[in-house]
Amino acid sequence: MVRVLLTGATGFLGGAVLHQALSRRDGTEWVCLVRCATAEQGRQRIAARLSRFTDPFTAQRLARTVEVVPGDFTRADLDADPRLDSVTHVLHLAADTSWWGEERVSRTNHDGTLALARRARGMPGLVRFLHVSTAMICGAEAPSLVEEAAYPSREARHLVAYTVSKAAAETSLAGSFADLPIVVARPSIVVGHSMLGAAPSSSILWVIRAADRLRLVPCAPESAVDIVPVDWVADSLLGLLRKPSLAHTLYHLSAGEGARARWADLMRAFAAADPAGGPRDDFARFDLAADRVLLRRRFAETFGLDGSLKQAMLRAVRAYYAFCSLDLTFSNARLLAEGLAPPPPFTDYLKVCLANAPDIAEQFADDLDMFVAPAPSSAPGPALPRTASA
Repeated sequence: MVRVLLTGATGFLGGAVLHQALSRRDGTEWVCLVRCATAEQGRQRIAARLSRFTDPFTAQRLARTVEVVPGDFTRADLDADPRLDSVTHVLHLAADTSWWGEERVSRTNHDGTLALARRARGMPGLVRFLHVSTAMICGAEAPSLVEEAAYPSREARHLVAYTVSKAAAETSLAGSFADLPIVVARPSIVVGHSMLGAAPSSSILWVIRAADRLRLVPCAPESAVDIVPVDWVADSLLGLLRKPSLAHTLYHLSAGEGARARWADLMRAFAAADPAGGPRDDFARFDLAADRVLLRRRFAETFGLDGSLKQAMLRAVRAYYAFCSLDLTFSNARLLAEGLAPPPPFTDYLKVCLANAPDIAEQFADDLDMFVAPAPSSAPGPALPRTASA
């Protein structure tokens, strides 16, 4: 009997994993650790997330097949619930995805992950502990093609607190929990769903659309961005979770050299998917550090700067542009060597993402909490029930 403990079930990636897994009806038992007052409340939160991937009736039916354990993974080592003892696999997705607010982000993503690992030591039948990190733990000075084995590195220069906390968690897991069957999966930039488009979530899609509208990129047109769809990431995680033996303990879940999207290709894809937006031959490269006034003026002309939401959106565009300017591709050779399917290029499913995408500012509102520094607190903060990359 395979019994999987899942954290982050109410997040974007967690919902995709559950939808893919429960639809297979392969006899796997899914135990979801959810922050909630009652199991029924937690089940309704899961159903709400599943309804983004299917109809409401099916979402409720699938949610009824899940065992819900009310709890907080950041205090899992104090959780004596006997239902956790019989777990055979752990899939740890939950994370605080805030880019700033170092103290709470570290407490959740680093300290909380170690608490879950300590609880896993009390699972005598544990076969695999799959920890989901991010490919961006490589930092801002990595080579253009990033290999798994080189990171985490003490020399890495990080741009945001989120990647600092994820790198620290990987280091601590490797140093203190060699007795656990830990495998680390590092997704790159997860955007949309290859068939459902932006319906399950519009996270990060807004910034690619904003770049198209602004006609500004902080890098050369031949630079690449490593984007993958959430359904492919979910399938890959399930493959890594259940494969009897793996050749490595670290894997990128990324577009790799075969499916990465170059900005020039994205411009052509936008022109094909949205011909009403006009030709995309007027894209300009600009210096993110030197041309802040240009970016602000172009943003104000395109979106306006009225209200706090637009101000926050401009700050977020600058932050994401800093990552775009790095021109990173994450090797997925290890994953493909395991026999898992390669990802579809973002340009192949961009049109379906645009077909059901709301207004760009509305899309940004879904990501707003990533760019708001959490208020300081002396008590352990709750983990946000969502997982993001990059």
